[in-house]
Amino acid sequence: MPATIREVAQCAGVSIKTVSRVLNDEPFVRDETRAKVKLAIQELGFVANLSAKRLAKGQALAIGLIFHDASWHYIQDVQRGVLDTAGASGYSTLMHPCDMARPSDAREILALASQRQVDGFIFAPPADNARALLETLVQWDVPFVRLTPSDRETPWPYVAATDRAGACEMTLHLLGLGHRRIGYIFGPAEQRAAHDRLAGYRDALRKAGIDFDEALVRCGDDHFDAGLRAANSLLQLEPRPTAIFCNNDEMASGACFAAHEAGLRIPGEVSVAGFDDIPLARQIWPPLTTVCQPIYEIAAFATRLLIGLLGRNDLPSPHHEIPTRLVIRGSTASPDNRVPAEEPNSAGLGNHSQMRR
Repeated sequence: MPATIREVAQCAGVSIKTVSRVLNDEPFVRDETRAKVKLAIQELGFVANLSAKRLAKGQALAIGLIFHDASWHYIQDVQRGVLDTAGASGYSTLMHPCDMARPSDAREILALASQRQVDGFIFAPPADNARALLETLVQWDVPFVRLTPSDRETPWPYVAATDRAGACEMTLHLLGLGHRRIGYIFGPAEQRAAHDRLAGYRDALRKAGIDFDEALVRCGDDHFDAGLRAANSLLQLEPRPTAIFCNNDEMASGACFAAHEAGLRIPGEVSVAGFDDIPLARQIWPPLTTVCQPIYEIAAFATRLLIGLLGRNDLPSPHHEIPTRLVIRGSTASPDNRVPAEEPNSAGLGNHSQMRR
């Protein structure tokens, strides 16, 4: 006869509610307790019954992931983080692309909630900016969590990266190499992350006692062509910047192309850095120094947070930031470095053994 959740609780020496929290992969369960429960589950061969859980909870045991107009690299990591975490907790994921500028798309999301096809939502940017829709979900008592939202003044739950601290760390890295004229390519003005990253760049300059110079800043839309155009403009300055830091990796790849077109060696004559650490950062030459935005971890944490809300758990805080990480590769060096970057071999691969990953 299959083991029951009560027997698992007795074996682990915890309450039935704690076992339920572990089964649902909810946050704020101590690691030691979680390990004891999982060991008891394994020893007893306990298998959760999805239909029984749905009936007991009165829920669909489904999460809606709402996204629109995001880069494929970004949304792919978001989807993996949500799918993996939700699935481990017995929740299915309904992925719903939408355009919040179309009223019909917002009505579709409300229909998913009113018809109980999903229990709650995760909103990826820029879909998280639909304030009227979110206010309706609050009125309906439908939980949701936002990923890196622009509006962070409301009490609504969100998970983001430490964008400002990450950009500050990257700029300090460039300053530490000896760069003093660092060009900056700003991202979409409607995105909070872009403003936070610019603020981090300015923080680092201030720490180094260097005045912020607007002449070294260009605007972009996070796409390759914008990085190409902005870098071409920066490289025409006299004196030109010895380093260019971009709001994301796609624009940084455009900046690298501009430097190559201008006959400048990377990093020998100009260093280039990005933000996000998408696969492209490891595929261009030289490989890109960047800031790793932990997109998968952000999405996974947001999913655990939402599952906790669905379980009506009290949360210590609805607002969370996941740390970024500096990734140093071959596209940055001292401005005094006049050694040409190593060329790829015939297979398109270079010697990466000296890189810090």
